[in-house]
Amino acid sequence: MTPLAVGFTVFLLMILFVFIGVPVCYSVIVFAGLGLYLVGGEPILTQQFTSGIFTLSANYTFTVMPLFMLVGILAGETGIAGGTFTCAKKWLGRFRGGLLYAVVGANAVFGACSGISSAGTIVFSRIAAPELKKAGYDESLSYGCIASAGALSSLIPPSTSILTFCILTDISIGTALITGTSGGIVLLLTMFVLIFATLRINPSKAPSVTDEDRNVSWKERLATLKLLGPILFLFLFIVGGAFFGWFTATVGGAVATCVIFVYALAKGMSFKRVMACFWDSCQMFASLYLIMLGGQIFSRLISITGMAECILGFIAELGLPGELVFILIVLFYGVCGCIMDCMSIIIITVPIIFPLLTGLGFNPFVICVVLVLCAELGCITPPMGLAVFTVASVLKESPGKIFKGVVPFVIAMLAAAIIAIFVPDIILWLPKLMGAKL
Repeated sequence: MTPLAVGFTVFLLMILFVFIGVPVCYSVIVFAGLGLYLVGGEPILTQQFTSGIFTLSANYTFTVMPLFMLVGILAGETGIAGGTFTCAKKWLGRFRGGLLYAVVGANAVFGACSGISSAGTIVFSRIAAPELKKAGYDESLSYGCIASAGALSSLIPPSTSILTFCILTDISIGTALITGTSGGIVLLLTMFVLIFATLRINPSKAPSVTDEDRNVSWKERLATLKLLGPILFLFLFIVGGAFFGWFTATVGGAVATCVIFVYALAKGMSFKRVMACFWDSCQMFASLYLIMLGGQIFSRLISITGMAECILGFIAELGLPGELVFILIVLFYGVCGCIMDCMSIIIITVPIIFPLLTGLGFNPFVICVVLVLCAELGCITPPMGLAVFTVASVLKESPGKIFKGVVPFVIAMLAAAIIAIFVPDIILWLPKLMGAKL
């Protein structure tokens, strides 16, 4: 059996075992090991499961992620994220499904201090889920909204995914982050549209607007804007520090942790409570660690067998219009998202896909935003769905219920990607306005 045949075979077997109920981490690790053994025998299997695992575990990404998880948890405990959600509720609660809009809007703002989707997913699972349940919202849609809205953090600066993309392709980090901001606005609006459409089709998924929400005065709305002060300061400190050269962009997680730690103590949080937040972040990360590690090992197998190059080579030889090729790559990313985390998808595929798309005439910053968005799509699609498993872990809910609820948001993310492909100026207007070189 050729390496390529091995790759596709173990991929299909892994999907099958996940769907029959075998835990994701075990399915991925076992079939990654089987594939590596069939391709390279005992030497490559031993290497990948010894020094290979050590290298993956020592990767700086594994340090940044729990730090941003800690930022999210501390932000929730200190009231930063809660203030953001309260502000969004006051402004959006007058509409049917207002709490769903508030979850999306609050995630967009909170993304300005988290940098990765998991932080927002964790904190709003704690803050928003109880309120949505108490108000009578459909649980599947509510949890799907919480799991999906965190994707905004992968586009809103400081975004670790965009930073990784820029390092791999040597494009301007500043311009890419600005483009990511306008891309985040597009995604925000498409999510709003899909929530509206979902509730028009099935109004029973959200309760009627109460008189209390309908009659919020402008004075009350404007008063809530002060709740955004801490998060705006944190955003300016992290992003401004990176832009002005006080520290590298990849140190943002540690800086954010230090700032939020000092803020928590200043707000009067006890040291015991702060340490409890540290422990919570460790537990949250530990519950996802095996899935992430298995996904990265499986991504090594995909790279070794040449599956990605085979699929992309086939697409390139079809002679199709550039936009259609881009859409096929978007769908290809959806398949990759079934077994790999966002960062693995970017690291493995971007060196191959980026030259192909730039050769077809697409703007490099549009490519960056669309591919990061599509890689993030894998966080809410089965069987990996890290965001879904994060929400399930926090709320002690069935992942299956949450996967049903993410369907409208999968459509929203695909729609945002397709809009950016066919109307690139819709995400390039902000960098153009700021005089960035495109």
